[in-house]
Amino acid sequence: MVEKSVRIVHEFARKLRPAMLDDLGLIPTLRQYIKTLPKRKGREIRFVADPAVEALDNDRRTVFYRIAQEALTNVIKHASASLVNVSILRNKESVFMEVADNGVSFDVSRLATSGWQNRLGLTGMRERVETFGGAFTVDSAPGRGTTLRIEIPIGRPHKNPRR
Repeated sequence: MVEKSVRIVHEFARKLRPAMLDDLGLIPTLRQYIKTLPKRKGREIRFVADPAVEALDNDRRTVFYRIAQEALTNVIKHASASLVNVSILRNKESVFMEVADNGVSFDVSRLATSGWQNRLGLTGMRERVETFGGAFTVDSAPGRGTTLRIEIPIGRPHKNPRR
């Protein structure tokens, strides 16, 4: 029973932060993750990334990986999208990621209501970005789908919420 529990914990940890992220980098890890997503006829996921993002520290690469993972999971579960564009770009001060789909939209103003406060996916994404002093936005409108945008400064130190 203990061995089974240890295996489950290790598998869970690999999903949260795959070793491939350290071994090969953010871009190959995200490409591989996208390849493993459930295929549905008519769904296309386009991925574009600036190679300069590989110079990010491990904490920031993990945040970008986890947010992309969560955002794509949300698209698959809720959006009924036929096209998803994922881009990660870098300038001197920040790294930007955008996940945009052409699927079903939702009322973003509901994110501030008590019923949505406990939505761990979007709340977790926002909190991860904020620990780096970054910005997190979600835009969604009928006929335009949903776009999630994050910006994380490069030079600003990480605020460990456990301290």
